[in-house]
Amino acid sequence: MTYARCLGAASALAIAAGPALAVDAPVASEAYDFEVETIAEGLVHPWGMVFLPDDRYLVTERDIGTIRLGTVEDGLRDEPVLEVEALFAPEGATPRSQSGIFDLVLHPDFGENGHVYWAYSRETERGAALVVQRAVWDGDDDSLGDVEDIWVMAEDSQDASAVHWGGRLLFAPDGSLHLTVGEKFVMNRAQDLEDQAGSTLRMTDTGEVPDDNPEWDEAADPYLYTAGQRNIQAITVHPGTGAIWAVGHGPLGGDEINFLVGGENYGWPLISGGPDYSGAPIGFGLEHENMVSPEHVFDETVAPSGATFVWEAEGLDAWQGDLLIGGLVAEGIVRVRFDADGAVTQEEWIEIGRRIRDVHVHDGAIWVLTEHEDGELLRLTPGAEAAAGD
Repeated sequence: MTYARCLGAASALAIAAGPALAVDAPVASEAYDFEVETIAEGLVHPWGMVFLPDDRYLVTERDIGTIRLGTVEDGLRDEPVLEVEALFAPEGATPRSQSGIFDLVLHPDFGENGHVYWAYSRETERGAALVVQRAVWDGDDDSLGDVEDIWVMAEDSQDASAVHWGGRLLFAPDGSLHLTVGEKFVMNRAQDLEDQAGSTLRMTDTGEVPDDNPEWDEAADPYLYTAGQRNIQAITVHPGTGAIWAVGHGPLGGDEINFLVGGENYGWPLISGGPDYSGAPIGFGLEHENMVSPEHVFDETVAPSGATFVWEAEGLDAWQGDLLIGGLVAEGIVRVRFDADGAVTQEEWIEIGRRIRDVHVHDGAIWVLTEHEDGELLRLTPGAEAAAGD
């Protein structure tokens, strides 16, 4: 069964003045040549970002648990606007730690309530837990106040693993908040419906279980929205249909795109497009009874992180409706086009030469975070001589 058919046709800041914006080499694609500007640099493994209504931005720094504020003109403010407590980010972990602070999003009614949400890994007696916090943005003094936990990973799902956290947040059109949770590098956890790992979870904007969450068996975790997922670090809504799309990490290859439907099991590790890191086969291929097959599996490793649809973006008309995916291993952006039935008709790899952790379309440009110890926020603006598209 395919689900792809659901696709549709400043206030003043105390910011340290920096040098003029660095300009990198142009980035070429089939339809556009992009001018590249370094808007901010010196970020410690940046992970997620969001634009405020006044075009300033907030960005997370994974390894040190901070949220920074910046402007396009002046870069980053020196001091973070928030530093989370009890951050779980072990040094020297094997495999290398992927822990820290992850994604952040604004409430759909941010203009009225000022609510900002983020996810991070917190030390606990059982090892570590994924936590979602909420705070109120004060634009007068540029601060986050009234910080509160709205959701903490269940004790039975906590452990000391430093990898496969997931950590993406998304507000769906119905106002529910979605959180991706990796299977913590223990693949069978994704098929345990009592475990919050290896899934996407759905909650209210206050962290409660929605009354209309999917019905699984009686023992299943009440937050469970979808199951059978390895490590989703890219999730987005199609603006034309309201459908939720996710791009997940495969093992040794096999990164996949899925259309998410509540109550469905996406098969990991029984369904996999790639082998184990040892080269040994995993699962039964791309189909299994009572499980959902991926909409698309990439032939080469993308290592997807961050995704967004191009929609009503002035200057990017040739890509209207296309999905942009940040690529860590791809070191650039992967653009995917679908036909009316949801089949992939075009796949373009746009080389930037940096590991891309997050991608956004804003004000006619593409904005990306680079995943490095000295990470950057880059703005890619289509040139005036852009091709007409295909």
